[in-house]
Amino acid sequence: MEPLSAPEIRERYLAFFESKGHQRMPSDSLIPADDPTLLFTGAGMNQFKDMFLGKGTLPYKRVTTTQKCLRVPDLEEVGRTPRHHTFFEMLGNFSFGDYFKAECIEWEWEFFTKVLEIPEGQLVVTVYDEDDEAYGIWRDDIGLAEERIYRLGEKENFWPAEAPSKGPNGPCGPCSEIYFDASPGEPYPGNEGLTELPSDRFTEIGNCVFTQFDRQSDGSLKPLPQRNIDVGLGLERIAAVLAGVTTNFETDLFTPYIRFLESRSGRTYGADSRADTSMRRVADHARAVTFCIADGAVPGNEGRGYVVRKIVRRAIRDGYELGIDKPFLFEMVDVVGEVMGDVFPEVLQNAGQCRALIKTEEESFAGVYRQGMARLEEFLAAAGKPKGKVLEGSGEFAFQLHDTYGFPGDITCQVMLDRGFSMDQDAFDKAMAAQRDRARASTKTSEAVFADNAGTALAEGGVPATTFRGYDTLTTKTEVLALVGSDNRLVDAASKGEDVLLVVKESPFYAEGGGQVGDCGTVAFDGGHAVISNTESKGDFCLHHAKVEAGTLSSGTPCEMRVDEVARRATERHHTATHLLHAALKLVLGDHVSQSGSVVSPARLRFDFTHGEKLTTDQIHRIEDLVCGEILRATAVEAKVSSMAEARAAGFIALFGEKYGDEVRTLAVGEFSKELCGGTHVANVGAIGAFRIVTETAISAGNRRIEAVAGAEALAVAREDQTSLDAIAKLLKSPLAEVSEKVAQLVGDAKRLRKELEKATAADLGAVLADLEKAAVQTDIGRGAVLAVAGLAMKDLQELMTRAQKALAPFAGVVLSPGAEGVLVGATVSKPLTDRLKAGDLVKTLTGIMGGGGGGRPESAQGKGRDPAKLEEATDTARKLLAEAGLG
Repeated sequence: MEPLSAPEIRERYLAFFESKGHQRMPSDSLIPADDPTLLFTGAGMNQFKDMFLGKGTLPYKRVTTTQKCLRVPDLEEVGRTPRHHTFFEMLGNFSFGDYFKAECIEWEWEFFTKVLEIPEGQLVVTVYDEDDEAYGIWRDDIGLAEERIYRLGEKENFWPAEAPSKGPNGPCGPCSEIYFDASPGEPYPGNEGLTELPSDRFTEIGNCVFTQFDRQSDGSLKPLPQRNIDVGLGLERIAAVLAGVTTNFETDLFTPYIRFLESRSGRTYGADSRADTSMRRVADHARAVTFCIADGAVPGNEGRGYVVRKIVRRAIRDGYELGIDKPFLFEMVDVVGEVMGDVFPEVLQNAGQCRALIKTEEESFAGVYRQGMARLEEFLAAAGKPKGKVLEGSGEFAFQLHDTYGFPGDITCQVMLDRGFSMDQDAFDKAMAAQRDRARASTKTSEAVFADNAGTALAEGGVPATTFRGYDTLTTKTEVLALVGSDNRLVDAASKGEDVLLVVKESPFYAEGGGQVGDCGTVAFDGGHAVISNTESKGDFCLHHAKVEAGTLSSGTPCEMRVDEVARRATERHHTATHLLHAALKLVLGDHVSQSGSVVSPARLRFDFTHGEKLTTDQIHRIEDLVCGEILRATAVEAKVSSMAEARAAGFIALFGEKYGDEVRTLAVGEFSKELCGGTHVANVGAIGAFRIVTETAISAGNRRIEAVAGAEALAVAREDQTSLDAIAKLLKSPLAEVSEKVAQLVGDAKRLRKELEKATAADLGAVLADLEKAAVQTDIGRGAVLAVAGLAMKDLQELMTRAQKALAPFAGVVLSPGAEGVLVGATVSKPLTDRLKAGDLVKTLTGIMGGGGGGRPESAQGKGRDPAKLEEATDTARKLLAEAGLG
């Protein structure tokens, strides 16, 4: 009989727990919402944290999901081991204060042995060594022999790991893990002293977490009033077990990627271990980056983007190792869609976005990789055969590759490992300290599993959610439900001059979201008023940033909320214009265009989108014409609530990176624009008035940004432009119609004069070069010279150093040029002489004497001193340094 496929395993699991009273819910996004503790979603329980705390609003006590997850701590192990992944799928069933250990253990056992038909004799389990209850259930209720139940410590069988002794404080509990035994006939390892089950025999396929304690600051474990269940089963591992294969990469979840790589590389999987490792890594990384980008985490230099870019580049590098020298990873987006698109439709819906961004990354990294690998191959060839020790100078060399070529240090490390070398990580880390600190700062998340914020305080206080009335009105009479102080704690009242977060029963204020800024305005109450500067949301709560200007604002007080109408209407014009702009971009540039970010405010709109090239003037004009044409048609804007399935069927677009529920709000401008959107908009696009694109720029590889204005703001920009043109015409003493011709003439004159100046400078540099040659001292190893000459610009100095190196090599020279703003310093050192002295060190020393700074590479460097009075001292020092190096 054929083993179950991964889709069959997934469906059987979800259906089984539905039969046990669980509500099937969709996977959460890889980008956690309102969770400061996480960079990426790494477990099925993340989206249910409030439910575990007893503060959630879901109407269910039992839930089951298949959750997409991303974890990168073991990135180096991916592809080298049978079961490490960055992206993986976690099957989960959860209980929020409902069933507990007995039902959980019984149902997991039933699923594995009855539904999946894994022989009972091939399963062993672990429990926390102090959890007699779980041990007893496995032994007495399930009937497992004691030799198949392992008692392990808090590091292995507690969540979070080592929480009893090390924290963090908050909800925690023991675990019970289920392992598949590949060799059931062999003797079992002993219980005593066992800290790790042999990985080549036992595969963990499930983990049951029994959240039953609240860890206190003194380390005590206080029983929780609500005990919870959090179960996670790795789909990839289960699929491998049922297929009878030794690695997850030989299952139907991965073989389509392997087949693709075989066809593109001409290699056969299984023929070469090094190539196999590369294929496995690419297969994993293709899934990871596609899902990340589909959920809105695009490649970049900080935070999530930094992680995504790192994974993309590692995959590209493995492609090169397989002999694939052209962009290929972007094509694997389609494979991801074929394998997983039926369960996770976002990878199909955002496929164009994913392909465009990944291809841009591949193209931009190609040159970096080739340059870096050429240098790395030279370095490794000079090192000879691996000797099993850390390669001398490897850390410094890895940093140099990164600093000079932008070649990632982790790829250098991986290449060295693949070739049998070991990199000096400590040396690399020291050299990269500043950059690594910045990277860590940008990706740092809270160490707490359940972080406190205003939303937490409100949920704990039993405050109900705010009802939004702002689609229909800008003024609402309501009641103050709660006030939150600066320390995220509930307060009873706020007096004149105090700042609080205000929560009311009903509000017309739009809370910042979907790119639209939060509303501002006022709140009036008996005996006083407050100004609201912004509105944001935390979970189900609408938080108004209020400053009391008169009276005392108290919880329970009746009040009147009033939105600033001028600001709201301007924001609405810009928001609806953003939808029209998005549609126009797709019409002009193609369907690959997708939103990657936006800001909608009263003053302007900013729209980020995927596209690899600068827009031409003609394209910008066509986009403006399309938007303005739709505005002139004065089409009514239709907003309504429907199910996600109905919205999809009607052709509505889900915005990239946004999270939606089962019910969504749709916004249509005829057939021109159809998007899902919870923001506020004009009733008729004719109310937008004027529309104008102000700037179009690149923000990263494959991402561009348009800033535009609408309504009165567009008129103001047009007037500013007209004022500037009038001023230019006045300066040129020309009519407006002749300004462009006059400016072109002046530009031409400037170019001609610049060329004449360059010719004169070239002649002058020839004379300076002759003086430098006369000043040179010939030694056994080369020539050295120091020259002070006034009036050189930095570019002249650089040109002089280049010419000197060509004419006098092997040569080490220093030129100091005093001028009105200080003393410019340039240094050049032929490469064979850099073991004696370095140009960067020379410049740092000399500019330091003159109160300035500078630096550069060992062969070439520049800088500037600020104190010309120290010129003579700096010149003497330069001669001394060259002499000490044997060049003077």
